Amino acid sequence: MRQLLFTGFNAFGQHNGSNTDRISGRVTALTEISVPGHDAGNAIIALSWRYTAYAVGTKLWLRGLFNLVPGECLEVEAPASIKALAACDSHCLVLLQNGELYKLPAKMNATLQHIKLETTPTTSAATKRTIFGTPKLARDASHDITHIACGTHINVAISANNAVYSIPSCLHQFPQRQWRVQQLECGHEHALLLNGNGDVYSWGNGLRGQLGHETLAVVETPLLLEALAGIKITHIAAGGWHSVAISAFGDLYTWGLNCKGQLGVRVMKPDGLLKEPTVYPLPQLHDLPDCCGVENDACAPLKVFAGSRHTLLLRSCGRLWASGWCAHGQLGTQPTKLEYLDIFQAVRDTPKGNNYTVFCGPWSSLIALSRNRTVRARMPKFSLYLPYVMKMHVEKKVQLRPKVISALNRYTHTCIEHGRLLICQMPAGASAHQARTNEVVQGYAAHCGLRTRR
Repeated sequence: MRQLLFTGFNAFGQHNGSNTDRISGRVTALTEISVPGHDAGNAIIALSWRYTAYAVGTKLWLRGLFNLVPGECLEVEAPASIKALAACDSHCLVLLQNGELYKLPAKMNATLQHIKLETTPTTSAATKRTIFGTPKLARDASHDITHIACGTHINVAISANNAVYSIPSCLHQFPQRQWRVQQLECGHEHALLLNGNGDVYSWGNGLRGQLGHETLAVVETPLLLEALAGIKITHIAAGGWHSVAISAFGDLYTWGLNCKGQLGVRVMKPDGLLKEPTVYPLPQLHDLPDCCGVENDACAPLKVFAGSRHTLLLRSCGRLWASGWCAHGQLGTQPTKLEYLDIFQAVRDTPKGNNYTVFCGPWSSLIALSRNRTVRARMPKFSLYLPYVMKMHVEKKVQLRPKVISALNRYTHTCIEHGRLLICQMPAGASAHQARTNEVVQGYAAHCGLRTRR
């Protein structure tokens, strides 16, 4: 089950939170919202400036401003289950589980429009045949779309054979073998791509330095970001005119436009004068402030998310940090009324100790907060024999309830030793009852957030 918390621009009724300022249309603190289908746990979400898109199964909702009245809701039915969404002001891209791509215009009474992409030349291969010699009429899945992203002036899709489309035209063909797309992000006018090797490619309009190349220019096809070559990148984000990346070593890099401090770089000099430059074409390495007063590795950057002019940073300890424009409350509650933050600071009203999925709109932020349900497992009624020890390494503090300890001790031997939960249980495969006991212990360990190692 997920709890959705929203903050930022809501003048068009994109979200039904009760904390919206009717005059400014702002939500200045994280406020719980609900999705149209009332199924937040499985909802796919994409945020735009004037509407928000939700998808559950084959159902798709767009809520916001389409004609003249805020809070309008458009509901359509997709021909198959929806896999991903990408939203911009004019339309919403819809990717189905079967690899087909559709477009839904952002207006009332709109219908899904199938997008037919330009075919790419395929390499010749031997025809597969049955045992009777007839050709196999297997469906070719190499042209199925796997990733989509869009911005104000850019629409990108990537197929299973690593073809990059500037929808609907084929823009570039990456190697089809031993090359995997990990992540695709779009800003207003540029795109970022992360592959499985940790390399970053960028293309589009780079006149504000958002591509990360030394020269400010327009790049037509994906180009390797040389400044980060040799550094394994694990996560990327594309803002309106800036870009962010995190390396496998826990380093944070930002580049592009810094007019509102979205790069986490100071905008003003100590004497109050505007600091130059406001455009950083090459990635800037950040030395982040201490988070929880522990080792830096425990609070290393984990994921990044970007809006038009703000950046959110999720750290390994579970805390959310932010920098950039906050005039509409997109950075949550601020102690003083500031227009922007030009250094990364912790988001004040973010709940701690939870797993987050963060979505950034141009002027807003949404946090999908995972709630852990209490699972009561029925213990099998039989005795144990031939025990062995499983070491459960505690990744977070676990408080065992007396009833749980009693139930475990009835069929297993449990003790706490040197920060580890030691459970003696029987070897697997001896009988069906014994295997069931192993499943119960493994399930309880997963419920407590423990990692098992035999």
